[in-house]
Amino acid sequence: MKKILMIMIAAALVLSMAACSNKPAEVQPDETVAAGAAAETPAPDGTPELPEKTPEETKKPEGTKAPEKTPEAPAVSESPVATPVPTPTPQTPKTVGNTLLAAFKANAGGSALSVAESLSSNSVIKVPVGAMEIEPGYLTGFDNTEITGFKEGAVFMPMIGTIPFVGYVFTLENAADAPAFISKLKSAANLRWNICTSADEMVAGSSGNKVFFVMCPTEFGE
Repeated sequence: MKKILMIMIAAALVLSMAACSNKPAEVQPDETVAAGAAAETPAPDGTPELPEKTPEETKKPEGTKAPEKTPEAPAVSESPVATPVPTPTPQTPKTVGNTLLAAFKANAGGSALSVAESLSSNSVIKVPVGAMEIEPGYLTGFDNTEITGFKEGAVFMPMIGTIPFVGYVFTLENAADAPAFISKLKSAANLRWNICTSADEMVAGSSGNKVFFVMCPTEFGE
């Protein structure tokens, strides 16, 4: 009995296996293969189809150049260079005394008397003036102070004593003594040596070993 049952079970297994082998197997679609096949399928006219462009690619026209970079402006220095302002040179006023000093420096050669005579004929002086030699001692315009320290000298002054004008030319031993000698003249001089009138200015200068000194009006009236 057991043998018969075993035979029946074996027959049933053989039949079931035969039925399974006759059923066709289901084929799963391959999306990758299908997509590739579609891409390679030629167009009707024989030209292969090109892949469609993305929206980003269609927006940008071919051949468009990138915008050029604007060159940066040069950096400005934070501390500008200051332009030096020239100092104006003060101009010497054109008075009688300054005019005679300029004439003295232009023609200081020769003896003290010759220089004094040349200055006495200057056109800036509008009154008759004479020149003469002098010796060290008490001189006009210096009150009670003796003027010494020069080896030769000359004075030029108007013939009329009431005009406040007197000029001197001194020749010193050494040119280096000129600054001290001029300082001595200025400290001893008196613009009101003339009782009636007073001089307006006192002008002094030197050229080499010669010294010029004058007390006079700033200008002469016509």
